[in-house]
Amino acid sequence: MGRRTLLFALVLSLACSAGAQNSPPPNTSGQNQNLASLSIEELMNIKVEGAALHPQTLQDAPASVTVITAEDIRRYGYRTLGEALSGVRGFYVSNDRTYETVGVRGFDLPGDYDSHVLVMVNGHDMADNIFDYMLFFGNGFPIEMNLIKQIEIIRGPSSALYGSNAVFATINIITKSPEEVGPLAATADVGSFGEKRAQIVDTTSLGGAKVLFSGSIYNNTGQSPLFIPQLDTPQTNNGIAIDMNGEKGYHFFSSLVWRNWTVMVAFAGHDQIQPVSWGLTIFNDTGTQNDDKRNFIDVAYQRAIAGGSFRWRSYYDAYYYLGRFDYALNDGGIEYNREQDLGDWLGTQLSYRIRPTWAGNFTVGLEGKVDIRALLTDRDVTPVPFQYLSINRPNRSLAVFAQDEKTLSRRWKLDLGVRFESSAYGSDFVAPRAALIYQPSDWTYKFLYGRAFRNPSEYQLFYSDGVIAVGNPNARPEGADTVEFDVDRTLGKRIVLQASAYGYWLHDFLVGVTLPDGLIQYQNAESAQAQGGELEIHGRPWNWLDATGSYSLERTRDNSSDNVLENSPSQLAKLRFAVPLGGKLDLSTSMQYESRRETLVNNIWVPSVYLADLTLASKHLLRNLDLRLGIRNAFNRNYSDPVALYPTVPSISQPGRSFFAELIAHRSE
Repeated sequence: MGRRTLLFALVLSLACSAGAQNSPPPNTSGQNQNLASLSIEELMNIKVEGAALHPQTLQDAPASVTVITAEDIRRYGYRTLGEALSGVRGFYVSNDRTYETVGVRGFDLPGDYDSHVLVMVNGHDMADNIFDYMLFFGNGFPIEMNLIKQIEIIRGPSSALYGSNAVFATINIITKSPEEVGPLAATADVGSFGEKRAQIVDTTSLGGAKVLFSGSIYNNTGQSPLFIPQLDTPQTNNGIAIDMNGEKGYHFFSSLVWRNWTVMVAFAGHDQIQPVSWGLTIFNDTGTQNDDKRNFIDVAYQRAIAGGSFRWRSYYDAYYYLGRFDYALNDGGIEYNREQDLGDWLGTQLSYRIRPTWAGNFTVGLEGKVDIRALLTDRDVTPVPFQYLSINRPNRSLAVFAQDEKTLSRRWKLDLGVRFESSAYGSDFVAPRAALIYQPSDWTYKFLYGRAFRNPSEYQLFYSDGVIAVGNPNARPEGADTVEFDVDRTLGKRIVLQASAYGYWLHDFLVGVTLPDGLIQYQNAESAQAQGGELEIHGRPWNWLDATGSYSLERTRDNSSDNVLENSPSQLAKLRFAVPLGGKLDLSTSMQYESRRETLVNNIWVPSVYLADLTLASKHLLRNLDLRLGIRNAFNRNYSDPVALYPTVPSISQPGRSFFAELIAHRSE
């Protein structure tokens, strides 16, 4: 009898035995220009908000930061958040054919679903209040890519500002304001594997307010047939899954800007058929599916008070999950199992940035969250109705934080930050951060230290059914200490060189441990570490060429076994470039190499892989029409990703060569 949440713990236990809190930024003249025409000096002055709660240049940010602009999204044809992040230095993407996950500097344990990466939309946290996962790097992400102004990727810990989850990286998605979106536009997207998507976006005025509306739907049949070699038996259709990877969903997003107020509303649903689930469900049967819904309403207010900047926001969030799992019984019958998880929560944030004084730019803040509902249920519908679990343990948390940005001299700057967070679950943590920045002439040196944490989730604390799993109310927050040294160097007016060296030390890592009575419990039982270095060069060697290349060398270790962590490549190499074809078309390519990775089964590795994408994108091709054409996995490479599904399936194959075409019709301004 397999159930989704229980198998999370089971697979993780096998792995152990195996070894911005701000509203959208104001417009700046530099960011309103065509980015393809900006000099390197102007590009380096693009503002990033998520690193310190206010706009600052990449050199001034107390972290190693990469920004993906709206122009990058257009030229390189990024259609999902995961696709955009796959081209970023030190990042890699995995897919278990249910959810996509993002790895950072060698950390992407199968089954974790990015609980250690903080993803925000205009500073709004996207993790749920039950499993504490970020499940939306694929088509399920509530914001369409053409609504994104920029994606801020902030490496390293940001718990000093944002609290739990901000361990390996913080990703802040800044959406376009209603003024930046433009007039009414309709988009139609078709592609391989039956991909179909349609979107309508428009802006309007309501009194003195500007409002943006966007609605979209998609329905993809998915790759078929899909071969699972570990299930190659006559009883399981020789491992061939037919029409078993389809997905469909919807997105609605709206933002309103009026005076000092900003309101965001998002509703999104994603329904996915699972070719392989978290248990031995009936193979090649569409009965097993996952249905995720993620909604939020966010209201923010900002104004200058007493020479400083005051910000307040409040929000309501909801996450609903329905899992449908069908199992064959020995007597020929079918067990219909249903999991339903319902989460609703409220939160508010206050911060005040004091005007500069001799002590520096000082920011103080307060944040509180209250769960309305955090309900976990699991039951059999047939042949015998039975309730395995029904538990509702709402949490409450309160945090205070402070940050001081001090200019020591013309070349030296010191940033200090700290956050204290406490919750009703009994988890308290203090997270400090320090950054010493030295900027002589064309060089920038950053010496960084941070301590991050991730609070145990409701599932890890309280999931108990007396059959397979037992909760651990005494579980403590996971912790991580990090150090990093970054160097940025501008080479003339065309090229920027960036290098990083880092070390991560994780402690009190929560893993599934099998108790003497056979039950599985999450315990703070593991520690791990990682060291590595990264090198990136980007710019425009010639006016007609935009190029970025990077190389990452990573070494991760489980301290208890001294083994490499699962799904952790030791090397990543990336190259992308775009060239104009005339004045209205851009041709771009993205290439990446990923070294081999170990699965959750000892000594079973997925081979290294080299992937290449091609995109042709227009800009004002016709007065009211634009298009994008793309090829993904252009050389049709056969490769797999490590997964945490049914234990005998340690990896799953990924799509081969695919094509897409996108047509954008827009009303003239």
